[in-house]
Amino acid sequence: MSDEPEREKTYEADDVSIDEVSENRSDNSSDSPNINWACGPYIYCAGSGSDEENDARKTRKKKGKKKKKESEEDVFERFDYEVDESVADFADEIKIGRNAIPDSSDEDEDPIVLRDRRIRREKPDKFAIGKAFLTVVEFKEVVLDYALRHGRNVVQKRWEKEKIEFRCGMGGKCKWRVYCSYDNPRQMFVVKTSYLWHSCTPNGKCKILKSPVIGRLFMDKGRLLALKWIQQEYAQQFAHLRGYIEEIRTSNKDSVAFIETYANAAGADVFNRFYVCFHILRTSWAGSCRPIIGLDGTFLKVAVKGVLLTAVGHDANNQIYPIAWAVVQSETADNWHWFVKQIKKDLGLEDGSRFVIISDRSKGLLSAVKSELPNAEHRMCVKHIIENLKKNHAKKDMLKPLVWRLAWSYNPKAFAANLENLKRYDLELYNDVMKEQPHTWSRAFYRIGSCCEDVDNNATESFNSTITKARAKSLIPMLETIRRQGMQRITKRNRKSRNHQGRFSEYVAEILASEKKDADRCTTYRCTHGVFEVYIDGNSDRVEMQKSICSCGKWQLTGIPCEHAYGAMIDAGLDVEDYVSDFYSTEMWRDNYETATSPMRGPKYWMNDSYRLVTAPPEPELPGRKKTTKKSSFQRIKGKHESPKKKKKKHEVEKLGREGRIIHCSSCGESGHNAAGCKKFPKEKVKRKRKAKTTLALDEVGGSSTQGPDTIRLTQPTQSTQLTNDV
Repeated sequence: MSDEPEREKTYEADDVSIDEVSENRSDNSSDSPNINWACGPYIYCAGSGSDEENDARKTRKKKGKKKKKESEEDVFERFDYEVDESVADFADEIKIGRNAIPDSSDEDEDPIVLRDRRIRREKPDKFAIGKAFLTVVEFKEVVLDYALRHGRNVVQKRWEKEKIEFRCGMGGKCKWRVYCSYDNPRQMFVVKTSYLWHSCTPNGKCKILKSPVIGRLFMDKGRLLALKWIQQEYAQQFAHLRGYIEEIRTSNKDSVAFIETYANAAGADVFNRFYVCFHILRTSWAGSCRPIIGLDGTFLKVAVKGVLLTAVGHDANNQIYPIAWAVVQSETADNWHWFVKQIKKDLGLEDGSRFVIISDRSKGLLSAVKSELPNAEHRMCVKHIIENLKKNHAKKDMLKPLVWRLAWSYNPKAFAANLENLKRYDLELYNDVMKEQPHTWSRAFYRIGSCCEDVDNNATESFNSTITKARAKSLIPMLETIRRQGMQRITKRNRKSRNHQGRFSEYVAEILASEKKDADRCTTYRCTHGVFEVYIDGNSDRVEMQKSICSCGKWQLTGIPCEHAYGAMIDAGLDVEDYVSDFYSTEMWRDNYETATSPMRGPKYWMNDSYRLVTAPPEPELPGRKKTTKKSSFQRIKGKHESPKKKKKKHEVEKLGREGRIIHCSSCGESGHNAAGCKKFPKEKVKRKRKAKTTLALDEVGGSSTQGPDTIRLTQPTQSTQLTNDV
């Protein structure tokens, strides 16, 4: 050992690698005496060093800080990465087909499952007898949450396909256990046995905490940390919203983009709503698209709490063409009035007499269109009407096809026939359909000239589904993703339309190919002045070539010749493409996507303090009744077959009994009785044979030479005592 006095050495985390720590830990020289490893392998102390060592340590600290600064993630790089990632996954929307029933958002949801799900959420006791779970995994998650919250050792004792049980992992006399099994009537997993009192002392261990479970728990913790980062980014994005708007105006001349704010108590500008309409989009729509606008609102996810309002048109290939969008705090009548007023001004809609509006039946939207565009044709979305009808008629299988056929009727005669079919099917459903005013959403009563036969707002909802990932981002990354996806959409369709060979778009080519099959079956009779009488499937229609109309109503509504007109053109030797509306021409299709929105500079140019910062708004109140914790002073009225509430005994095993269950007859299948009491299929009553009465058998007959003990035969316990006493 050296005579030199011991000096403390301090090693910083940035100074020593894991390998160096291992070497120093095994070193027994005087340079590393009395190392204390209580703080872990990264930082350890042994004394104070000389001035030279202190200077060297300070130098290393400065280098370490520089390294940390260099390793910090660049906010702008993260911004570009998130937007680029979403745009890279963009897939162009498909064409909107004719007479295709759109997918329902909740048609697969069983109302019974929804009810049970609400009940499960409301119940505070997770292990209450009768508590239901959709899957075994859901039940196991609840047990894991219990073990972590209460620090209990829980072990799984049973996990079959339809049965699962957990017990206390301490063993001994502790009786804690929970048993859950599949219940066929409810078609869910139900807690049937529970004993929720521990008689043991926790030891800090838990047997169900295996490596995969621990890994998943750390992932969940990471998600919570990520949510905190998202909230910080959320506030930063709102702060620089004015700089982003100025960049839109600079890079895309004559575009409309602005933000509305209000002052809070501290005098800061709080975000209220945002609107953007690019100049190239509105001019292309006005010059080459049909006069149709779909309006819809969709909720934003995770980061931004609010609603995205969109206005979408249809191009020559019957694909969506976004025109304008806005972000508001909630879908109120005031916000809809504001949005409709803006698109009216930017698109030159005037009183709306030359345009068609398609939307759902939102009250705020209905009043906004009626106020700002009083003469516009406002079509109701049939998909939303069917969803409303399903609330009272969910079990009627023919609801959807009958209502869709009613909406697809091209003329009043077909409308009346489909309405009569609906009435014959179910009178109650017919009455509810009439309350929905079917003349506002049936093709038979649409105006002529828009060349649009759509009866649903599927185009706008298709756009909302395309931006699903964008809706989960912070405000400016979300808006940038929508803008860049729009650029990519225009670029792809520009290339597609340029490569298309044909006089009209792909949409028209597919429809004419489909109608050609029916046109070949038509029998035509020519009249004067270009008038034809066309027979098909036992019915005839009148076709007038000079006026481009057919008595079926399809041709004049869509702008594409129907099967009757197509058949007459084949007979007359005419080219069907000469009678298709110019709205569908390839030239018009190419004009739709001739020019895209101009590229914008990144956030390094506009994310600075040169603009007045905007504060993120408080979280908006959700619509509907507010939840209250006040308990009712009256007890719930129980059903006919429910058992009365019994008082719990302290520390008793609870089991799910048969009380409260509704019995069903095995003969007729009805509830309320069993097979023995069935009136439809009564069982024959069989008389029971009574047992012979107890007799006293004494061996008194027949010349017995020996006298044995008395023999007693017993059949009823009530008589046995009497006979025994008699003997």
